[in-house]
Amino acid sequence: MPLGRRFRALKLWFVLRRFGTEGLRAHVRKGLDLANCFAGLVNEHPAFEISCPVSLSLVCFRLKGRSEDEQLAFLSRVKATGECFIIHTKLGGKVALRFACGGVEQSEADVRRAFGVIASCV
Repeated sequence: MPLGRRFRALKLWFVLRRFGTEGLRAHVRKGLDLANCFAGLVNEHPAFEISCPVSLSLVCFRLKGRSEDEQLAFLSRVKATGECFIIHTKLGGKVALRFACGGVEQSEADVRRAFGVIASCV
């Protein structure tokens, strides 16, 4: 079934029906706040650096001064914990790790716990 304009509009209609416009705004703001919280933790840690500006609820970061293979090995260690899920991308030809915030029930405590898991894998 093609996912045309009407189908996408239906998905948006369900989201608006579930949250309402104010609820949707609050959810987006909460995602921004959580992403900024995570970015602050990344900036404070000596082993990490932010790869690009925070975009909505997405934070891209990487290990400072490490090779691409080391970035991917680190990603594998984080995933192997089973406690935190991050993925990777390439920005400017370099591997960057992606952490997305903004789950409906996600809290700042969850973000801090996830960062603790990530930092413990360095």
